[in-house]
Amino acid sequence: MLGYNLAGYLIFAFVTSITPGPNNFLLFSYGKNYGFKDSGKLMAGILAGFFVMLLATGYGIAEIITQNPVAELILKVLGSAWLLYLAFVLSKLGSEITSDNAAKIGFGKGFLMQFINFKAWIMAISGASAFMPTYANIHLKVFVFAILFALVGIPCMISWVFLGDTISRILKSERANRMLGYTLFILMIISIVMIWI
Repeated sequence: MLGYNLAGYLIFAFVTSITPGPNNFLLFSYGKNYGFKDSGKLMAGILAGFFVMLLATGYGIAEIITQNPVAELILKVLGSAWLLYLAFVLSKLGSEITSDNAAKIGFGKGFLMQFINFKAWIMAISGASAFMPTYANIHLKVFVFAILFALVGIPCMISWVFLGDTISRILKSERANRMLGYTLFILMIISIVMIWI
């Protein structure tokens, strides 16, 4: 995986990691509501969960999912239900939210949500299909694939949390916060619709 393939893979990893999706909308919301520091556990959970998913797809679970219509349907249904829940969470953005809010999602939920995150599965499966290294050692091949994607994802996650944290300093009125919440809600609903198209 040298030269053009490596460059292409890093570009693929960056573009898919930085573009809007369930993880990034949630990270934005957390940065907005709880600040940069309090989002660390969520970021760590997302990163760890996605890393495990990358390992799984690298070892071949992608074929099981893509060739089994029932498995794909179950993933779509669970993913849609989770995104709908997140849509309602994100719609609650408001200046009155406190740091001890029970709606916080920590490491465990951030980790587990990756496995019903349809965008994350698409990223992992597409990456494994198109950019898997060609090393003879399967373990080295899968590790390099997973670790590079994860490393590219870290600054992307930080960017979304930072954006949310910055927005929280700009939007002070309750009305502006509600409008932002509604916007995120609509974007998440669009994400759900895109799963089924």
